[in-house]
Amino acid sequence: MNFSKWMGPLTLCAGCSFAGLAQAADDGWYVVAFGGEASAQNVSQSAQDQQLVDLFGSVGLTPVDVTSTLDDSDTGFSLAAGYQVNEHFAAELAYVDLGDISYQAAGTVTDGVSNFVSDFTLSQNASGPVFSFLGILPIGDRFSVFGRVGLALMDVEADANVTIDGAATASDAETNRSNGVYGIGGEFSLSDSFGIRVEWNRYAGVGSDDITGDVDIDLISLGLRYNFRY
Repeated sequence: MNFSKWMGPLTLCAGCSFAGLAQAADDGWYVVAFGGEASAQNVSQSAQDQQLVDLFGSVGLTPVDVTSTLDDSDTGFSLAAGYQVNEHFAAELAYVDLGDISYQAAGTVTDGVSNFVSDFTLSQNASGPVFSFLGILPIGDRFSVFGRVGLALMDVEADANVTIDGAATASDAETNRSNGVYGIGGEFSLSDSFGIRVEWNRYAGVGSDDITGDVDIDLISLGLRYNFRY
C-alpha cells in the first residue's frame, strides 16, 4: 500500500490526535487498540448473483447450475493514538483494517451447444488511516459515552477471478479515496491509566468503483485504552 500521498495531511493531523474518555479530569495523550466484527450493510447475494449472470451473458454464456456464497463479514481491527483536549472533546488518529468481503460461485455454464465448468471469486479489502473528533459526555466518575465523526482515507483492493473450462482470467482494481465515518460508543474507566471501550462505527461508501461499487461497512468493536500521565 502506498502511504506517501497521505503523509502530508496525516502529519498535520498527528498534532492533534486521540480521545480520552471516562474520568477525564486529566487531559493528555493516550493509545487504544481494538478489534471486532466488520460487516457490509448494502451487499446482497442475490444482487451479486444477477451481476454474475450479466457477466456470463456479456460473453454469450448462460448459467445452468451454479451455486454461490457471500461472506459479508470479517474481523476488523484498529490501532489509534489521540489527545483529549478536555472532558468533552478529543481527537483521534487511527489505522483501521476492515477485513475482507468475498463472493464465490461455481457450477456449469453453457453457450447453447456445450456445457463448461466455471468458477468465480470476488474479494475486497479496505484499510487505511482515519482521523476523527469525539464529543464526550461523562456519566459519573468512571463511565462516559461519546459520538464520533471523521474522515477515513481508505485504500480498497478488489480482485475478481473467473475460470471457464480451465481457462482463467483475473482482474483487479485499487481505489484510494476519502470516506465519511460516524459512530457512537462508551467507555468504562478501570483506573487512571486503563479503560475498556465498546463502540459502533460506520464507514460510508467504501469500495472499488471498477469492481464492487460503494459499500457501507459497520465495525462493532471492543477496545483497551492506555492513558499517558505526565
